[in-house]
Amino acid sequence: MIKLEHVKKDFIVNGIYTHALKDINAEIKEGELIAIIGTSGSGKSTLLHILGGMENMTSGRYYFNGTDISAYSPSEMHLFRKENISFIFQNFALMNKYTVYENVEMPLIARKIKNRKKIIMEKLEQMGIAEMKDKLPLQMSGGQQQRCAIARALVTNTPVILADEPTGALDTNTSKDILECFKAINKDGKTIIIVTHDMKVANNCDRIIQIEDGLIEDRK
Repeated sequence: MIKLEHVKKDFIVNGIYTHALKDINAEIKEGELIAIIGTSGSGKSTLLHILGGMENMTSGRYYFNGTDISAYSPSEMHLFRKENISFIFQNFALMNKYTVYENVEMPLIARKIKNRKKIIMEKLEQMGIAEMKDKLPLQMSGGQQQRCAIARALVTNTPVILADEPTGALDTNTSKDILECFKAINKDGKTIIIVTHDMKVANNCDRIIQIEDGLIEDRK
C-alpha cells in the first residue's frame, strides 16, 4: 500500500541545515496497525507528516498503491489527502465552540457529502458517545474528546488513519480504552499508523518502526 524509497527531508533553521530524515526506506501493507517510535526530535512526526502529504520530501520516492505521488502538485496532494488520509492528534484538534455532532460533521461538509446525519450518528455510536452529540468538547473528558476526534476521522471512510501521539494527553486507563478503539477499527480493515512514545501502545501494534536521528534503526 505505502512504500518509501530513500526519503530525505532537510530544513534550514536560522541558516543551519538540519537533516530531519536522512534515508528512509519502509513499506506498510494494507490493513496493518503500525507504531512509529523514537525520542523527541528523532524525525517520527516529520515522517508522519510526509506519509500524510502534509510536508514535501527533499528527495526520494513515495508510492501509494503503486502510484508515485512524490511529485504531486499542491492541488493533487490536497486531493490525495482528502481521498485517502484521516488524521488524529494528541490535543484532539476539536473546535470548542461547536458541538460533538458539528465537529464530526465538518469533514463531510468540506466534501459536500449529503445525508450526513446517518453517517455521523453511526460513527458516534461506534465510539460510544452518541448521547453526547449536543455537548461541547470542553464539557467532555479527555477520553471522550479523543473518541469524538476518532469519529471525525472515520466519517470520510479513508483507507488510512494517521495518529500523532493519540494517547499522549490521556491517563493510563483511558489510553487502554482508546487503544482498543484503534484495534477494533483496524480489524474493520483500516490501515492505522500511530506515532507514540508509549511502548505499551507500540507493543499492541502489528509492527514497530523505530526511528532515531532521522534513520530507521529497528523493525519488529
